[in-house]
Amino acid sequence: MSKRLSDGNTKATFVPSVAVLSAPTVAELTAVGIVACEEYITADGLSISIDQGAVEGDTLASTQTFQGPGRTQAQIELTFFRDSVTANDRMWSVMTNGTEGYFVVRRGVAYDTPYAAGQKISIYTVTCGEPSELAPEAETYDRATVKLFPSGRYLREAVVAA
Repeated sequence: MSKRLSDGNTKATFVPSVAVLSAPTVAELTAVGIVACEEYITADGLSISIDQGAVEGDTLASTQTFQGPGRTQAQIELTFFRDSVTANDRMWSVMTNGTEGYFVVRRGVAYDTPYAAGQKISIYTVTCGEPSELAPEAETYDRATVKLFPSGRYLREAVVAA
């Protein structure tokens, strides 16, 4: 079995505008206004999980309980380092409460490889929550968290378009 290494192979980008969710373009993913997050999110700070509800399937004749898969909801929370240079502290200054956009994650390719047509990505339509600074600790840099609320569809396997 060949395992996919995650160290250095995850790109994460907050994108303000995407026309086609299933096929965001290279131009959209690299446009002015994007926030390149991968060099700020802590090594364990990219938390994306999918919660799924259950549909009850019992009838009057049932003697057992039945369920089927229900609606899904993406839950995204990011922990990131603050930048001491205000102009570079874009996760803090751009991804503010109520800001709408798209959170894009590409895995399995070196983070510094530019987006290219044909690459597989996950894309989530989100509204940013209020960023919150974490308590100071010894031997660490200033950190903060931000929750990204699902505000539209998401696709776990979209493909970058030219």
